[in-house]
Amino acid sequence: MKKIFDFCFEVEFYLKIAISCTIVQQGFYLLLHNIDIELNFITQVVLYWLVGSVSFYSIGLFIEKVIKNNDTWTEKLNVRVKKVKKQPFPSFTIKGIIIGEIRSFIAALIILYLAPEVNRGNGLLLNFGWFLMRIVLADFCFYVCHFLLHKKFLQKIHLKHHEFADSSSFVAGHKSLTEYIIVTITDLLPIFIFGYDITQLCAWTIIGNAYNLEGHSSLSIFFVPSDFHDLHHSCFKRNYGIQGFWDRLFNTLNSPTKKPGMMFPIAYLEHLIIKSPSSLD
Repeated sequence: MKKIFDFCFEVEFYLKIAISCTIVQQGFYLLLHNIDIELNFITQVVLYWLVGSVSFYSIGLFIEKVIKNNDTWTEKLNVRVKKVKKQPFPSFTIKGIIIGEIRSFIAALIILYLAPEVNRGNGLLLNFGWFLMRIVLADFCFYVCHFLLHKKFLQKIHLKHHEFADSSSFVAGHKSLTEYIIVTITDLLPIFIFGYDITQLCAWTIIGNAYNLEGHSSLSIFFVPSDFHDLHHSCFKRNYGIQGFWDRLFNTLNSPTKKPGMMFPIAYLEHLIIKSPSSLD
């Protein structure tokens, strides 16, 4: 029974990503097809860059400055079980933000120049299937890349990201230029395989930022129902994927603490069925 719940727990994450991306994509499709704007190459690059930057900072600030400033929410959403010494996080600087935005714009320019554009229309099932394939494949690509970055011959590239055991949302973007390039290429590999529609790409960027920032926040808000990545930062090993599917398959899983609740139905059902007193009679 537990193995079934474990499998469903990880698939739930994939389904949440695919459903959320599909909903957001519908919004972008309606918006872009109801305003008089020519979606040429430069317009798409600027849109893709702006969506990524605005969503990254707004979601991160909401988690850090709104949710974490509310003691009730923080206590309710906290999943950390391995205590670590608190660290001061790097503060934002004008120079750092400008360099980061230049880097992001160049990445958007290269990605859209090289990736094949495909007009898939606006079918719900088609978009859902695209996003589901996208997250499963992206998770596998990230697993392989992240696993290799923890090997001795590549570890130095990754050490900047692991300066923080006590994690904060914005640690998600704290990485060396070399790692940024490697991880960006890895994340975009499915785009080069499946092609892209700008509405799909914008939706993926927003939801990707959301689960990435949440995963580094030490909170379990909506997409990440466990301390999966928190355990990776505090232990510096295992849990190399976005979520535990590939780690379970390749036996590199450090079992996370599941957070039951309305937002995480599988963990909630497991808690009721397996851990309830009646189930132990």
